[in-house]
Amino acid sequence: MGKVTHIKQRLHSDRLAKIYPRVKRGNKDFSPEYITGEMVPFYPPPKGDFVCRVTKESPFDNYELATEIDLQNTTPYFNSLLIYRILKLLYGQPDILGAVFQISGETNSEPIGMGALDWGYTIRITDDLFAEIRSIHSNTRFRLRYWIRAIPKNHEQRKLYGEKMAEFFKAFSDCLEKNAHLFDECEIDNDTKSMSALSNIFAEKYSSAVRILDIAKNIDHLPERRDVEWGEKISISTGGSLYLSSAILFIIALESLINTIYHLLLKPTFRSEVYERVTIRTDLDVRIISAHLFCDGFVKPILTPNTELWRRLLKLRKFRNDVIHGNITPDHCVYALLEDKFTFFYCGVTDFRGRRTEKKSKRNYPTTMAQINLSIVSEIKEKHQKLFQGI
Repeated sequence: MGKVTHIKQRLHSDRLAKIYPRVKRGNKDFSPEYITGEMVPFYPPPKGDFVCRVTKESPFDNYELATEIDLQNTTPYFNSLLIYRILKLLYGQPDILGAVFQISGETNSEPIGMGALDWGYTIRITDDLFAEIRSIHSNTRFRLRYWIRAIPKNHEQRKLYGEKMAEFFKAFSDCLEKNAHLFDECEIDNDTKSMSALSNIFAEKYSSAVRILDIAKNIDHLPERRDVEWGEKISISTGGSLYLSSAILFIIALESLINTIYHLLLKPTFRSEVYERVTIRTDLDVRIISAHLFCDGFVKPILTPNTELWRRLLKLRKFRNDVIHGNITPDHCVYALLEDKFTFFYCGVTDFRGRRTEKKSKRNYPTTMAQINLSIVSEIKEKHQKLFQGI
């Protein structure tokens, strides 16, 4: 399990606890029967002697849920560990509301080791209105729930309770803001950072590229070629933008895969900052061709120079650099050429470039959106698939 250093500072404000005292939770008994069908997908299933148990959702019998607030979506300073630290300093240890137990014969033991899953604090607002700040779904979601003895039917009474709830939420939000110093990402230790779970950036970008390519086939119409009227102000065309977006995402997917490999498999010897210029910060083609030298898990190079796959990679790299950096290439230039008192308009995108230049230009992908079409992106996709197979 990872760790983040406890910042040795005190609360800057304890006003919340002075106004709203904590009360003992009435329903503290655990049972697997309290796990409703809606909750089942979010808790570990029974396995051997280990079973998950939770308390009743309501902190007290015969109380109704007036409303609940999703803290992730409503609190600007939301951070589950920050909230836990603040409440623990204000009110002491939390109530355990869900845990994994080891069952031995007929004896039910205490929650095992790191087996505590959900926690909470029950706080008094009025004699018949309580706030409960708690985690749910194995400590992955966080709620502020208001419990009331009986929801009033009278509009004016409901309004009064609503004002009380709003006042508590404001005090709670102010408490988070004033005590936000109790957590900082920079305090996460290096060992924990090296063991962090990663989102699947590669799959996300690759799937997006495929999806956008499918959309582009139907709606991304390239600009038509037509005569331009004298003095006409040509409108900006976005034709090819979806094809270009798909091509870029395919390239980002490849870079994401290589970056993930270096993040997870880079040998300890080369993790020092002094090596970054030749490992994680070097060009994409160099990272790929040298991965077997710097990373564990490779018995041979992914690819070698002077192969067809290597030439394809260099072609992709140049396209990536030109597009991502907005480089001005010959494809973007239109010339007015004077010959025998006549003005000729020349553009390499539409005109024959000459034998040498035509041969050279075929080594690179086009860089204007008007040139990016289904054929180009399909070729880029196919080249990426071959590179993925090599990896």
